[in-house]
Amino acid sequence: MSDLFEMSVYNDAVKFYRRKKYTIHAKNVMRDGTFKYKLSTSGLNENFSYFLAEKFKNGEAVDSVDIHHNIKIQSSHDPHIYFSADVSVTIKDGAVTEKQKNKKAHSFIPSGNLITFFEVKNMNPFPEVLFSFSGIIYEIKPEFLLDPSALDIDCGKKHLTPCLVFSGAGGKHVESVCEKLGERYGCNIIRGLFANKGKIYAYDKLRTYDA
Repeated sequence: MSDLFEMSVYNDAVKFYRRKKYTIHAKNVMRDGTFKYKLSTSGLNENFSYFLAEKFKNGEAVDSVDIHHNIKIQSSHDPHIYFSADVSVTIKDGAVTEKQKNKKAHSFIPSGNLITFFEVKNMNPFPEVLFSFSGIIYEIKPEFLLDPSALDIDCGKKHLTPCLVFSGAGGKHVESVCEKLGERYGCNIIRGLFANKGKIYAYDKLRTYDA
C-alpha cells in the first residue's frame, strides 16, 4: 500500500505540471514501452524511468524539468551527505551518476540542480513527524527556512515548494500545526490524500515559487 500511495503521489506531481500547461514526456522507458518506477532507494537512475515536463512558448522550450522517483539528493551544506526523497523535481538532466571513493557508482541530484521535493507518508500526520520535516528542509533547501519571504512564495508560480504528503488526515491540533509550519517555512503539508486523490495537482492554494 505504501508503494502504491507513493506512486500515486508521483503521478500527481506530474499532473501538476500538466495542469500548468507543460508538455509531458516519459523518458528512459523499457524496451517494451513500459514505464519502470523506482520503488527503492537502491539502483542507478539510468535503469529506471522518469518524466520530463517542458513549457513551450512560440515553439521554444522556456522551462524544462525532470521528475524523479526515489533518488538521492545532495545536502546543501555538505557534498558528501545525501537524503533520498520520494519525489524530486530537478532542472533538465539534473540527476547525475558518479563513482564514489569505493569505486561504486551512485546516482544523485546535486544540490544546485534541485527545484523541489516531496516526502510521502502512508499514515496519519502527528506533531513529531511534522516538526522533523523542517530538519530535512534545512539540510536540502535551507533557503525556505532561513528567509522564505525572499522567495516570493505565492499560489501562481511554476513550482511547488517542498511538500510533506500524508494519506491520512489529522485532528484540529494537527491541522493547526500544519498551517503554522507551512506559513513559517513556505512548505506544503498535504493531508488526506486517500479521501481527496487530486489534492496535489488540483488544489489552487498550494504554495508555489519560481526557481
